[in-house]
Amino acid sequence: MNIKQTGRFLAAALLSLAAVGCQGEEPSQGDSVSTQEAASKAQCIEGFNGIRNCATGNAQLSKSEKGIAVSGLKSVKSDGIASTFPRASTWSMDAAIGGLGDTGQGLALAARDGSQVVSTLTIGMGGERDQMQLAPSFTGTPGGSQYRAYIYSGGQLQATTNVMNYDRFLNPWWWDFYWYWWPIRIGFRNHLSLGYNDPISQGACVWSLRGGPQAFSIDVNGRRVTGDEIELVEEVGDGHYPYTSFSSIEVKAAASEFTVLGEAITPAKR
Repeated sequence: MNIKQTGRFLAAALLSLAAVGCQGEEPSQGDSVSTQEAASKAQCIEGFNGIRNCATGNAQLSKSEKGIAVSGLKSVKSDGIASTFPRASTWSMDAAIGGLGDTGQGLALAARDGSQVVSTLTIGMGGERDQMQLAPSFTGTPGGSQYRAYIYSGGQLQATTNVMNYDRFLNPWWWDFYWYWWPIRIGFRNHLSLGYNDPISQGACVWSLRGGPQAFSIDVNGRRVTGDEIELVEEVGDGHYPYTSFSSIEVKAAASEFTVLGEAITPAKR
């Protein structure tokens, strides 16, 4: 299945959850019990900043001098690490990932609020050599939210794409081996508006990927742009009310090496 088909499949799956927005919802008692039972059967450890990390699929976790080593990553559909925490408004993970492109499966991330999936990001390998395929999916608009990509270098905005539909994806040239030698920072947040002139809507869900200097290049509106950070920003639809928090992030991958070097959250306001 190619990444475009995968993006459509994920969007359809998210919509089948009947989510009314990216705000999430309180899990029922049954959901909480089933989630706790599933976690109790998995291999779980306490990671950075009190975050609880559990292995998924065939993955195994072990602590090392560098951080948390995740092994057994053969299938992007099942194998990975799930982080759970008190309700948060931001999450980030620093990771050294090797062999991401060996089998061409890449990475799959999901943000959850209780049992509800509120947003996903697939990072596929394909297209031209050293080219990645980024496919986000947001649930803040009925039918799937549109989104924009913001490209930064050294903290300075370099370019912004036009609005893209949920079944469109980005193709940056970003060497997969680079993710091991210069660790990647993956982030997710619900955006808190900085004021009237803030181009990003209050409550928008945002995925981000940050590497070292000149980590990637990408064609934006016919112009080649080099940067070190990409943000994939939800375009909030009419009738959406702000997303307030989330409680877990799942990262699944097919990779030969995966070490979590750091992980952090910002607690949500009550």
